[in-house]
Amino acid sequence: MASVFKDLIRKEFGDNSYNKYFFICQKSLENKKLENKEIYNDIFEHIKNKDQAAIKNMQKRLNDSLLLAVRISKTYFFAFLFYLGASFFVIMKDINPFVTIVSLILMSICFIGKTYEYLVNKYSFIDAHIVLVYKTVLDRVILIKELEQSAIK
Repeated sequence: MASVFKDLIRKEFGDNSYNKYFFICQKSLENKKLENKEIYNDIFEHIKNKDQAAIKNMQKRLNDSLLLAVRISKTYFFAFLFYLGASFFVIMKDINPFVTIVSLILMSICFIGKTYEYLVNKYSFIDAHIVLVYKTVLDRVILIKELEQSAIK
């Protein structure tokens, strides 16, 4: 399971571009100086000639990904509380020990999956950085397109 941001960048620009951006960020993090220029220029070259409708669709997909990442972070606490409550309830109910153990194991597997999803999305710093650069490029291209449109009128 990849982070929401990684999936977005891969869908928009492909695996090769994502890997290139990732390694650029990784190298710049090793140098303790995060460089955006190379990633910014590459993304700008990819989208500068697209029409306004395609750019708006890209922006919509970006916003949807951002909302999904926020939703994953916000719902994790409630999933944790539900897991604790359900586990406590199953333990306190006077049912067959085999059923209790199987129920706890299945709930734990589901909760581990939710925890993995949360951690992957919370700690994907490089992916988040790439998405921020992508958002900056999209905003710039939209502004340029709007200025071109107003200059024509």
